[in-house]
Amino acid sequence: MLKQDPRIQEALSRCYLSMRSTCKMFFPERYSRPFCSDYDKIFAALDDDSIRQVVIAAPRGYGKSTTATVAYPLKKILFREKKFIVPISCTATQAEMRGEDLKYELLENHIVNDLFGPMKSDRFAKEMWVTATGTAVMPRGAGQQIRGILYRGFRPDLIIGDDLENAENVINEEQRKKLKEWFFADVMNSVDRSRKDWKIVVIGTVLHEDSLLVNLLEDPNWYSIRLELCDDMYRSNWPEFLTDAEVKDLAESYAKQGLLHVFFMEYRNMVITSDAAFKQQYFKYYDEAKEDLTSNRAVETVVIMDPARTTESSSAKTAIVGVGINSKTGAIYVRDVINDRLHPDEQLDEAFAMCNRLNSHVLGVEVTGLNEFITYPIKNAIIQRALPIELVELKARGGRNAESKLARIRALIPFYRRGLVYHNPTCCGPLEAQLMSYPRSKYLDVMDVFSYIVEMLELGERYTQGEMPADDEYEDLIDDDYGMEPIKNWRVA
Repeated sequence: MLKQDPRIQEALSRCYLSMRSTCKMFFPERYSRPFCSDYDKIFAALDDDSIRQVVIAAPRGYGKSTTATVAYPLKKILFREKKFIVPISCTATQAEMRGEDLKYELLENHIVNDLFGPMKSDRFAKEMWVTATGTAVMPRGAGQQIRGILYRGFRPDLIIGDDLENAENVINEEQRKKLKEWFFADVMNSVDRSRKDWKIVVIGTVLHEDSLLVNLLEDPNWYSIRLELCDDMYRSNWPEFLTDAEVKDLAESYAKQGLLHVFFMEYRNMVITSDAAFKQQYFKYYDEAKEDLTSNRAVETVVIMDPARTTESSSAKTAIVGVGINSKTGAIYVRDVINDRLHPDEQLDEAFAMCNRLNSHVLGVEVTGLNEFITYPIKNAIIQRALPIELVELKARGGRNAESKLARIRALIPFYRRGLVYHNPTCCGPLEAQLMSYPRSKYLDVMDVFSYIVEMLELGERYTQGEMPADDEYEDLIDDDYGMEPIKNWRVA
């Protein structure tokens, strides 16, 4: 018999241990392209039965629903690992559709039929059905009763929440509160906590900064996975799905409609606050080639750097930002951005190269504590290489903690509101991603470094020749915070 073939037995053993093998073996058409490396995080969380609360945020098009609501429960049913599975979704209709998709694979998938035989029993209704192996499946919509329901004495031992929120309901504060209460009161208390074989998996895409999905992602009691379609420079994390060029085109299509924040949430699962301080409409752009800022004598360019103290993958990246300042118009041009994990010698090489590239003779460096240990190697390198660069020490007021950084970044708001800041679209992806998520950005490094332009302007006594519009917020943010002794020799070369 086919089931007794040693090769089949070996393949089934791999499926029993691995979701990746299950997907490839039973769903070759659905999983025709290679998995991206990030998908391993999902498989690892599903394969590990000791992880009982998993929340996954994945971009649109990643096949997360197929993996979580079809392939995963199918594996648990075939190998008789679960007794009572409850798929839940934002509506009962959608939950039942997920259940029907699973049911279809159990009945029509020829590989399932060949290896495990018929799965249908005499109880196969939409609202609740039981497989031939004895596993019950009961789809439920948000708000429906789950707590206290038993099947042959068993409480649910696998609950799979897929798209529990939709774009319409998530914007309503009362609806968000109602869903959260139902989830924590009913869903979380429907399992038998005295047993250790239950699991709850929630999967979706970020739709709101106060969504249930975001709350779970930020809850330390949940094993959290957040996948992104691309990085800050719009380089694809899954080229077999969308190439770099296709990702850029997709992002640009959203940006042209004024919906870049939607792209960040739908495809990068980044939290964009509804009252964001830095809105997309504040972002103005320029063409570096057309503006020819390097030869414009009214524009002075400075390079600002925050040297990272370590290159560990968990640490902050080195951020280097080149900024042009037009003394006549007050315009501020973000000309170049580097955001990477670099060794100390690489940091200096990149900073000096940017100075040369942008014809900048001023390098501002954030210093804290023992300044000489930070500035000495930089000064020494400038002297050794005979570079026409003036080093400016920038004091990290309040330290390097997140609160102090957020306060510094806030000083940029008036400049954006006035339309004074222009981005070079070829390099400002990291800056825009962080600004749009402020103050809940995952990373702060690029916008924190850029915020030092305010201190640089004060230190060098760089004031525009034209009149600046009145802005009370600007006075509140800037007046007392940046009054420092000016640098005497900072000048346009």
